[in-house]
Amino acid sequence: MCMCVENPHDVMKMVKYRKRCFVQIEGIVAENKALTGEVDRLWLEAEKVAMDRATREEQMVDLSRRLADKDREKRSKISD
Repeated sequence: MCMCVENPHDVMKMVKYRKRCFVQIEGIVAENKALTGEVDRLWLEAEKVAMDRATREEQMVDLSRRLADKDREKRSKISD
């Protein structure tokens, strides 16, 4: 398939079209890089939030255990 263009006007139109396409592609690539960076940042933030949540859950379990121990201790003193 030959892309022979004899008319100079058609050649200029094709050159402008190709340039516009390349500019659009460059813009898409730049936007993709920016979005990839944002996704990476959000993943790190989500991991931190998950770790913080797990830490709080562990603390809540520990506090619940300690409260239950104190309650048992208090009940055993009352029954004595």
